[in-house]
Amino acid sequence: MRKVFLFLVLGFVVLNLAFAQCTVKIMSYNTLNFTTGTPDRTPYFKTVVTSCNPDILVVQEITSQAAVNLFYAQVLNSAYSAGVFIDGPDSDNAIFYKNQLFTFVSNMAIPTALRNISQFTLVYKTTGDTLRIYSLHLKASTGTTNETQRAAEVTILRNTTNSLGTDKNFIVCGDFNIYKSTEQAYIKLLADNGTNDGYFIDPFLMPGSWNTSNYAQYHTQSTRIRQFGGGSTGGMDDRFDLMLYSQAIADAGGMAYVANSTWAVGNDGNHYNDSINQQPNNSVSVAVANALHNASDHLPVVAQFTFEEPPLASKVQIQLNQGWNGISGYLDPVNSNIVSMISPLGNSFNILQNLTQVYWPQQGINTIVNWQYKSGYMIKVNADTTLTFNGLVPANKTIQIVAGWNLIPVLSDAPKEINTFFGSNIDHVQIIKEIAGYQVFWPDQNIFTLQYLQPKKAYYLKSDQAFLVTF
Repeated sequence: MRKVFLFLVLGFVVLNLAFAQCTVKIMSYNTLNFTTGTPDRTPYFKTVVTSCNPDILVVQEITSQAAVNLFYAQVLNSAYSAGVFIDGPDSDNAIFYKNQLFTFVSNMAIPTALRNISQFTLVYKTTGDTLRIYSLHLKASTGTTNETQRAAEVTILRNTTNSLGTDKNFIVCGDFNIYKSTEQAYIKLLADNGTNDGYFIDPFLMPGSWNTSNYAQYHTQSTRIRQFGGGSTGGMDDRFDLMLYSQAIADAGGMAYVANSTWAVGNDGNHYNDSINQQPNNSVSVAVANALHNASDHLPVVAQFTFEEPPLASKVQIQLNQGWNGISGYLDPVNSNIVSMISPLGNSFNILQNLTQVYWPQQGINTIVNWQYKSGYMIKVNADTTLTFNGLVPANKTIQIVAGWNLIPVLSDAPKEINTFFGSNIDHVQIIKEIAGYQVFWPDQNIFTLQYLQPKKAYYLKSDQAFLVTF
């Protein structure tokens, strides 16, 4: 290989790029057959939604695109956007989200015998995590026939979630109309068959029938004891509205559920078989309690989730001189695609290579593909310029030295004294020299003008045998 020795001036600047962690609140709300003919209820919905300030709002029992538009115009504001609405059989689902936090991807209808289950897909902008939210309204009422239909609807949902594969973030929310933990629909939601991760996790352990005073704090229907404007009566005595999440959310890392954050809004546990606005209500103001009572026969459910803050990245700025430079980085690039890394150099860039690979766009050659932090590189530029990339400190800093010539990086942010660094392996080191410079470590010739391996440089090293060395 041709060897070119040039003087190299290498500069390095590190700037911290911290991503802010955000706790996201998701709300699910059965809006009780909301149509364009019921605008008198929008002030009540606005009071409730404003008090909770959700980042994502999923609603059930909304009847048309016009109704979605009315709800958005009179309940929400420009901080929110509405997802694509699909007008299916019976009542439908809709989603609203804070557009500074999320990008809406799609709405996929999952048909059942009665009404669609909606699969809303969004991306959290800060981390790029994908979240699927399933909004449903299962068959209502007691009895074997209705329970069987609910179980069939959940089977259809599980067929979808079972096909997602592992490590997927998804939530199901809405009006489940389930009365007890022994219902087949509920059992199917939570069933782990051991072959996929399509099951859901309930943050609450509630065995038996849910229509008891022991579970009063979890009830979501009915907000009323007297009939008006449609809906159910009888006071707070059923846990119909749930928010369940996937195993990937329960696992460490990525998106996570905030423990004890699920709340039936306005339920203080003291309104069993009573109206939610019967005072005192110890969880919300009088105005919000009245709004909950008047807006719908269901309470909304909220839960909080976090997205794991990415590891702290650093911006590396390497000053390159015209001609050849020997470079390495002790950071592993966040985006290691070599085309993406080098393209900001523009016309200043000529060629990048290590001992076995080359990126030479003028010749249409790219065998490097991705930057390998355990490799040293030689780069040729046509003018003084700066190579910049964002990277993370790698967990593994051990490199393989082979017998013969090596092109080694320096995986350290501090100089390494050669004898100390190589330790007992120093006897196998025959020569170390700069890529673009004149300094050399050459024991056989008693030349030691090179004493330290400098950060961000790359060096030729010849060894008489293979060994491992750790920075």
